[in-house]
Amino acid sequence: MRRPLDQLARRTVLDLEPYSWELSSEAVAARHGLRVEDVLRFDLNTSPFPPGPWDAAMEGARREALPHEYFDTGYAELTPLFGAYCGVPGDHIVVGAGADEVLDIVAKTFLDNGDPTVTSDPSYAMYPIVTAQLGGLVRRVPLREDCGPDVAGLLAAARDAKILWFCNPNSPTSNSADPAEVERLVREAPCIVVIDEAYAEFAGWSAAPLVAANPNLVVVKTMSKAFSMAGMRLAWAVAQPAVVDLLNRVRPPNSVSRVTARLGAAALRDLDSMRANVRAVLAQRESLTDGLREAGARVYRSDTNFLLTAWGSPADARSLYGWLEARGMVVRNYADHPVLPGHLRITVRTAAQNARLVAAVDEWRSQK
Repeated sequence: MRRPLDQLARRTVLDLEPYSWELSSEAVAARHGLRVEDVLRFDLNTSPFPPGPWDAAMEGARREALPHEYFDTGYAELTPLFGAYCGVPGDHIVVGAGADEVLDIVAKTFLDNGDPTVTSDPSYAMYPIVTAQLGGLVRRVPLREDCGPDVAGLLAAARDAKILWFCNPNSPTSNSADPAEVERLVREAPCIVVIDEAYAEFAGWSAAPLVAANPNLVVVKTMSKAFSMAGMRLAWAVAQPAVVDLLNRVRPPNSVSRVTARLGAAALRDLDSMRANVRAVLAQRESLTDGLREAGARVYRSDTNFLLTAWGSPADARSLYGWLEARGMVVRNYADHPVLPGHLRITVRTAAQNARLVAAVDEWRSQK
Protein backbone atom coordinates (compact mmCIF):
# COMPACT_ATOMS: atom_id res chain seq x y z
CA MET A 1 0.00 0.00 0.00
CA ARG A 2 1.26 3.46 -0.90
CA ARG A 3 2.21 5.46 2.19
CA PRO A 4 0.54 8.87 2.73
CA LEU A 5 2.50 12.05 2.09
CA ASP A 6 2.66 13.01 5.75
CA GLN A 7 4.68 9.83 6.34
CA LEU A 8 7.01 10.50 3.41
CA ALA A 9 7.70 14.21 3.75
CA ARG A 10 10.43 15.38 6.11
CA ARG A 11 9.13 16.43 9.51
CA THR A 12 10.88 19.78 9.16
CA VAL A 13 8.92 20.45 5.95
CA LEU A 14 5.60 19.45 7.48
CA ASP A 15 6.25 21.80 10.41
CA LEU A 16 7.62 24.61 8.25
CA GLU A 17 5.85 27.97 8.18
CA PRO A 18 6.28 28.99 4.52
CA TYR A 19 7.15 32.39 3.16
CA SER A 20 4.10 34.61 2.68
CA TRP A 21 3.86 35.00 -1.09
CA GLU A 22 2.63 38.32 -2.42
CA LEU A 23 -0.54 38.39 -4.53
CA SER A 24 0.38 38.75 -8.21
CA SER A 25 -0.45 41.91 -10.15
CA GLU A 26 -2.73 39.79 -12.34
CA ALA A 27 -4.64 38.57 -9.29
CA VAL A 28 -4.94 42.11 -7.88
CA ALA A 29 -6.25 43.37 -11.22
CA ALA A 30 -8.79 40.56 -11.47
CA ARG A 31 -9.99 41.09 -7.90
CA HIS A 32 -10.69 44.79 -8.42
CA GLY A 33 -11.58 44.98 -12.10
CA LEU A 34 -8.37 46.78 -13.07
CA ARG A 35 -5.95 46.51 -15.95
CA VAL A 36 -2.75 44.71 -15.01
CA GLU A 37 -0.66 47.60 -16.32
CA ASP A 38 -2.42 49.93 -13.85
CA VAL A 39 -1.30 47.93 -10.79
CA LEU A 40 1.66 49.50 -8.99
CA ARG A 41 3.86 47.43 -6.69
CA PHE A 42 4.69 49.46 -3.60
CA ASP A 43 5.27 46.22 -1.67
CA LEU A 44 8.26 44.49 -3.29
CA ASN A 45 11.04 47.08 -2.85
CA THR A 46 12.00 46.79 -6.50
CA SER A 47 13.29 49.63 -8.65
CA PRO A 48 10.85 51.66 -10.76
CA PHE A 49 13.61 52.08 -13.35
CA PRO A 50 14.94 49.49 -15.82
CA PRO A 51 18.64 48.56 -15.74
CA GLY A 52 20.69 50.99 -17.82
CA PRO A 53 22.36 48.47 -20.17
CA TRP A 54 19.21 46.40 -20.78
CA ASP A 55 18.88 46.82 -24.54
CA ALA A 56 22.57 46.32 -25.32
CA ALA A 57 22.86 43.28 -23.05
CA MET A 58 19.76 41.65 -24.52
CA GLU A 59 21.04 42.22 -28.05
CA GLY A 60 24.39 40.70 -27.10
CA ALA A 61 22.69 37.62 -25.65
CA ARG A 62 20.58 37.29 -28.80
CA ARG A 63 23.63 37.44 -31.05
CA GLU A 64 25.35 34.84 -28.89
CA ALA A 65 22.51 32.48 -29.89
CA LEU A 66 23.34 29.68 -27.44
CA PRO A 67 20.13 29.12 -25.43
CA HIS A 68 20.49 25.37 -26.03
CA GLU A 69 23.88 25.20 -24.26
CA TYR A 70 24.70 25.41 -20.57
CA PHE A 71 26.45 28.56 -19.42
CA ASP A 72 29.86 28.70 -17.71
CA THR A 73 29.24 27.11 -14.30
CA GLY A 74 32.13 29.02 -12.75
CA TYR A 75 30.78 32.43 -13.86
CA ALA A 76 34.29 33.48 -14.87
CA GLU A 77 33.08 36.77 -16.33
CA LEU A 78 31.03 37.75 -13.29
CA THR A 79 33.30 36.88 -10.36
CA PRO A 80 36.06 39.44 -11.08
CA LEU A 81 33.44 42.11 -11.78
CA PHE A 82 31.67 41.44 -8.48
CA GLY A 83 35.06 41.40 -6.77
CA ALA A 84 36.11 44.72 -8.27
CA TYR A 85 32.79 46.27 -7.23
CA CYS A 86 33.39 45.15 -3.62
CA GLY A 87 37.16 45.76 -3.57
CA VAL A 88 38.15 42.10 -3.24
CA PRO A 89 39.74 39.50 -5.57
CA GLY A 90 37.48 37.30 -7.67
CA ASP A 91 38.30 34.25 -5.54
CA HIS A 92 36.33 35.92 -2.72
CA ILE A 93 33.04 35.64 -4.67
CA VAL A 94 30.24 33.06 -4.85
CA VAL A 95 27.50 33.68 -7.44
CA GLY A 96 23.86 32.68 -6.99
CA ALA A 97 20.42 33.08 -8.55
CA GLY A 98 19.23 35.79 -6.21
CA ALA A 99 20.07 36.48 -2.58
CA ASP A 100 17.63 33.85 -1.33
CA GLU A 101 19.63 31.14 -3.11
CA VAL A 102 22.85 32.50 -1.60
CA LEU A 103 21.29 32.46 1.88
CA ASP A 104 20.15 28.89 1.23
CA ILE A 105 23.68 27.91 0.19
CA VAL A 106 25.10 29.38 3.40
CA ALA A 107 22.53 27.54 5.52
CA LYS A 108 23.20 24.21 3.77
CA THR A 109 26.93 24.71 4.22
CA PHE A 110 26.93 25.34 7.96
CA LEU A 111 23.75 23.97 9.56
CA ASP A 112 22.99 20.49 10.84
CA ASN A 113 19.73 19.41 12.42
CA GLY A 114 19.22 21.19 15.74
CA ASP A 115 21.90 23.84 15.19
CA PRO A 116 20.95 27.28 16.54
CA THR A 117 21.02 30.50 14.54
CA VAL A 118 20.40 34.08 15.64
CA THR A 119 18.59 37.01 14.03
CA SER A 120 17.11 40.34 15.03
CA ASP A 121 13.33 40.61 15.35
CA PRO A 122 11.76 41.81 13.16
CA SER A 123 14.01 41.16 10.19
CA TYR A 124 13.95 39.40 6.82
CA ALA A 125 11.56 36.45 6.88
CA MET A 126 13.80 34.10 4.87
CA TYR A 127 16.39 33.67 7.65
CA PRO A 128 14.07 31.54 9.84
CA ILE A 129 12.82 29.68 6.76
CA VAL A 130 16.21 28.59 5.39
CA THR A 131 17.17 27.65 8.94
CA ALA A 132 14.03 25.64 9.65
CA GLN A 133 14.25 23.78 6.33
CA LEU A 134 17.40 22.13 7.65
CA GLY A 135 16.03 21.47 11.11
CA GLY A 136 17.91 24.39 12.64
CA LEU A 137 16.68 26.56 15.48
CA VAL A 138 16.16 30.33 15.41
CA ARG A 139 16.80 32.65 18.34
CA ARG A 140 15.13 36.02 17.81
CA VAL A 141 16.61 39.05 19.55
CA PRO A 142 14.25 42.05 19.70
CA LEU A 143 15.43 45.31 18.18
CA ARG A 144 15.95 48.29 20.45
CA GLU A 145 13.14 50.82 20.81
CA ASP A 146 14.83 52.98 18.16
CA CYS A 147 14.78 49.94 15.81
CA GLY A 148 18.55 49.57 16.04
CA PRO A 149 20.14 46.16 16.63
CA ASP A 150 20.74 44.93 20.17
CA VAL A 151 24.37 44.03 19.53
CA ALA A 152 25.03 42.78 23.05
CA GLY A 153 21.88 40.66 22.91
CA LEU A 154 22.80 39.21 19.53
CA LEU A 155 26.28 38.30 20.73
CA ALA A 156 24.92 36.68 23.89
CA ALA A 157 22.41 34.65 21.87
CA ALA A 158 25.15 33.59 19.44
CA ARG A 159 27.43 32.08 22.06
CA ASP A 160 26.84 28.52 20.74
CA ALA A 161 25.18 29.37 17.42
CA LYS A 162 26.37 28.40 13.95
CA ILE A 163 25.08 31.46 12.03
CA LEU A 164 24.16 35.01 12.96
CA TRP A 165 21.87 36.48 10.27
CA PHE A 166 22.11 40.28 10.09
CA CYS A 167 20.17 42.41 7.59
CA ASN A 168 21.82 45.79 7.09
CA PRO A 169 19.98 48.01 6.30
CA ASN A 170 17.25 46.06 7.99
CA SER A 171 13.95 45.05 6.45
CA PRO A 172 11.23 45.92 7.33
CA THR A 173 12.47 48.71 9.61
CA SER A 174 14.47 50.49 6.83
CA ASN A 175 17.37 51.62 9.03
CA SER A 176 21.04 50.67 8.95
CA ALA A 177 23.23 49.94 11.94
CA ASP A 178 26.15 52.10 12.94
CA PRO A 179 29.36 50.85 11.25
CA ALA A 180 31.02 50.48 14.65
CA GLU A 181 28.18 48.20 15.79
CA VAL A 182 28.58 46.05 12.69
CA GLU A 183 32.34 45.81 13.16
CA ARG A 184 31.89 44.77 16.79
CA LEU A 185 29.34 42.13 15.82
CA VAL A 186 31.66 40.60 13.24
CA ARG A 187 34.74 40.80 15.46
CA GLU A 188 33.18 39.30 18.60
CA ALA A 189 30.73 36.73 17.22
CA PRO A 190 31.97 33.12 17.67
CA CYS A 191 30.10 31.94 14.57
CA ILE A 192 29.51 32.70 10.89
CA VAL A 193 28.09 36.22 10.52
CA VAL A 194 25.99 36.74 7.39
CA ILE A 195 25.43 40.41 6.59
CA ASP A 196 22.63 40.75 4.06
CA GLU A 197 23.22 43.98 2.14
CA ALA A 198 20.26 43.94 -0.25
CA TYR A 199 19.73 47.68 0.36
CA ALA A 200 23.31 48.80 1.04
CA GLU A 201 23.60 50.96 -2.10
CA PHE A 202 20.89 53.23 -0.69
CA ALA A 203 22.73 53.54 2.64
CA GLY A 204 26.07 54.38 1.03
CA TRP A 205 28.37 51.90 2.77
CA SER A 206 29.19 48.20 2.87
CA ALA A 207 30.75 45.74 5.30
CA ALA A 208 32.64 44.03 2.46
CA PRO A 209 35.99 45.61 3.50
CA LEU A 210 35.70 43.74 6.82
CA VAL A 211 36.02 40.38 5.03
CA ALA A 212 39.82 40.72 4.75
CA ALA A 213 40.31 40.55 8.52
CA ASN A 214 37.36 38.31 9.46
CA PRO A 215 37.23 34.70 8.22
CA ASN A 216 33.78 34.25 9.81
CA LEU A 217 32.13 36.97 7.69
CA VAL A 218 29.90 36.40 4.65
CA VAL A 219 28.49 39.52 2.98
CA VAL A 220 25.51 38.85 0.70
CA LYS A 221 24.71 41.34 -2.04
CA THR A 222 22.09 41.40 -4.78
CA MET A 223 21.28 43.01 -8.10
CA SER A 224 17.54 42.99 -7.34
CA LYS A 225 17.26 46.44 -5.77
CA ALA A 226 19.68 49.22 -6.79
CA PHE A 227 20.69 47.41 -9.99
CA SER A 228 17.03 47.05 -11.13
CA MET A 229 17.34 43.31 -11.87
CA ALA A 230 14.83 41.70 -9.49
CA GLY A 231 13.22 39.67 -12.26
CA MET A 232 16.56 38.31 -13.48
CA ARG A 233 17.70 36.74 -10.16
CA LEU A 234 21.38 37.46 -9.59
CA ALA A 235 23.31 37.88 -6.34
CA TRP A 236 26.66 37.05 -4.79
CA ALA A 237 28.47 36.42 -1.54
CA VAL A 238 31.77 37.97 -0.46
CA ALA A 239 33.93 35.86 1.86
CA GLN A 240 37.47 34.63 2.36
CA PRO A 241 38.59 31.89 -0.07
CA ALA A 242 38.32 29.10 2.52
CA VAL A 243 34.65 29.95 3.05
CA VAL A 244 34.11 30.37 -0.70
CA ASP A 245 35.44 26.84 -1.22
CA LEU A 246 32.88 25.45 1.22
CA LEU A 247 30.00 27.42 -0.31
CA ASN A 248 30.93 26.30 -3.81
CA ARG A 249 30.68 22.66 -2.71
CA VAL A 250 26.98 23.31 -2.08
CA ARG A 251 26.24 25.84 -4.84
CA PRO A 252 24.18 24.31 -7.65
CA PRO A 253 25.62 24.57 -11.17
CA ASN A 254 23.88 26.59 -13.86
CA SER A 255 21.29 28.28 -11.63
CA VAL A 256 22.13 31.66 -13.21
CA SER A 257 21.07 31.85 -16.84
CA ARG A 258 23.23 33.05 -19.71
CA VAL A 259 20.98 36.09 -20.28
CA THR A 260 21.03 37.04 -16.59
CA ALA A 261 24.81 36.74 -16.41
CA ARG A 262 25.30 38.87 -19.51
CA LEU A 263 22.98 41.58 -18.19
CA GLY A 264 24.68 41.47 -14.79
CA ALA A 265 28.11 41.88 -16.35
CA ALA A 266 26.86 44.79 -18.45
CA ALA A 267 25.37 46.46 -15.37
CA LEU A 268 28.62 46.11 -13.45
CA ARG A 269 30.44 47.81 -16.31
CA ASP A 270 27.91 50.66 -16.27
CA LEU A 271 27.79 51.64 -12.61
CA ASP A 272 26.90 55.23 -13.50
CA SER A 273 23.41 54.08 -14.55
CA MET A 274 22.84 52.30 -11.24
CA ARG A 275 24.10 55.26 -9.25
CA ALA A 276 21.86 57.66 -11.18
CA ASN A 277 18.86 55.45 -10.40
CA VAL A 278 19.83 55.36 -6.72
CA ARG A 279 20.07 59.17 -6.62
CA ALA A 280 16.63 59.43 -8.21
CA VAL A 281 15.15 57.05 -5.64
CA LEU A 282 16.76 58.93 -2.75
CA ALA A 283 15.30 62.22 -4.00
CA GLN A 284 11.86 60.66 -4.30
CA ARG A 285 12.23 59.08 -0.86
CA GLU A 286 12.37 62.54 0.68
CA SER A 287 9.34 63.75 -1.29
CA LEU A 288 7.31 60.65 -0.45
CA THR A 289 8.27 60.94 3.22
CA ASP A 290 6.99 64.53 3.30
CA GLY A 291 3.76 63.61 1.53
CA LEU A 292 2.98 60.70 3.85
CA ARG A 293 3.75 62.71 6.97
CA GLU A 294 1.40 65.44 5.78
CA ALA A 295 -1.21 62.71 5.30
CA GLY A 296 -0.89 61.74 8.96
CA ALA A 297 1.59 58.87 8.93
CA ARG A 298 4.52 58.35 11.21
CA VAL A 299 7.40 57.70 8.81
CA TYR A 300 10.57 56.09 10.15
CA ARG A 301 14.05 57.17 9.12
CA SER A 302 15.04 55.22 6.02
CA ASP A 303 18.40 54.14 4.61
CA THR A 304 16.69 52.07 1.91
CA ASN A 305 14.36 52.39 -1.08
CA PHE A 306 11.28 51.90 1.10
CA LEU A 307 9.53 53.55 4.03
CA LEU A 308 8.15 51.96 7.18
CA THR A 309 5.00 53.86 8.14
CA ALA A 310 2.68 53.73 11.16
CA TRP A 311 -1.03 54.60 10.92
CA GLY A 312 -2.20 54.67 14.52
CA SER A 313 -3.97 51.33 14.83
CA PRO A 314 -4.15 47.94 13.13
CA ALA A 315 -7.70 48.75 12.01
CA ASP A 316 -6.60 51.96 10.28
CA ALA A 317 -3.66 50.23 8.62
CA ARG A 318 -5.92 47.41 7.40
CA SER A 319 -8.42 49.94 6.07
CA LEU A 320 -5.76 51.91 4.20
CA TYR A 321 -4.20 48.75 2.81
CA GLY A 322 -7.53 47.64 1.35
CA TRP A 323 -8.31 51.14 0.06
CA LEU A 324 -5.02 51.34 -1.80
CA GLU A 325 -5.22 47.81 -3.20
CA ALA A 326 -8.70 48.48 -4.60
CA ARG A 327 -7.15 51.37 -6.51
CA GLY A 328 -4.28 49.30 -7.86
CA MET A 329 -1.58 50.25 -5.35
CA VAL A 330 -0.21 47.30 -3.37
CA VAL A 331 1.77 48.07 -0.21
CA ARG A 332 3.26 45.58 2.27
CA ASN A 333 0.77 44.88 5.03
CA TYR A 334 2.07 44.77 8.61
CA ALA A 335 -1.25 45.85 10.14
CA ASP A 336 -1.43 42.77 12.37
CA HIS A 337 2.28 42.10 12.78
CA PRO A 338 3.09 41.07 16.38
CA VAL A 339 5.95 43.58 16.66
CA LEU A 340 4.81 46.28 14.20
CA PRO A 341 1.01 46.45 14.55
CA GLY A 342 -0.62 49.21 12.54
CA HIS A 343 2.29 49.52 10.11
CA LEU A 344 2.60 49.46 6.32
CA ARG A 345 5.82 49.25 4.30
CA ILE A 346 5.88 51.36 1.15
CA THR A 347 8.38 51.17 -1.72
CA VAL A 348 9.67 54.43 -3.19
CA ARG A 349 8.76 54.69 -6.87
CA THR A 350 8.71 57.49 -9.49
CA ALA A 351 7.45 61.00 -8.75
CA ALA A 352 4.18 60.41 -10.63
CA GLN A 353 3.58 57.02 -9.00
CA ASN A 354 4.35 58.34 -5.53
CA ALA A 355 2.00 61.28 -6.12
CA ARG A 356 -0.76 58.84 -7.08
CA LEU A 357 -0.22 56.98 -3.82
CA VAL A 358 -0.24 60.12 -1.66
CA ALA A 359 -3.40 61.39 -3.39
CA ALA A 360 -5.12 58.08 -2.63
CA VAL A 361 -4.01 58.27 1.02
CA ASP A 362 -5.38 61.81 1.26
CA GLU A 363 -8.68 60.61 -0.21
CA TRP A 364 -8.83 57.76 2.31
CA ARG A 365 -8.12 60.12 5.17
CA SER A 366 -10.83 62.56 4.06
CA GLN A 367 -13.53 59.88 4.07
CA LYS A 368 -12.65 58.34 7.45
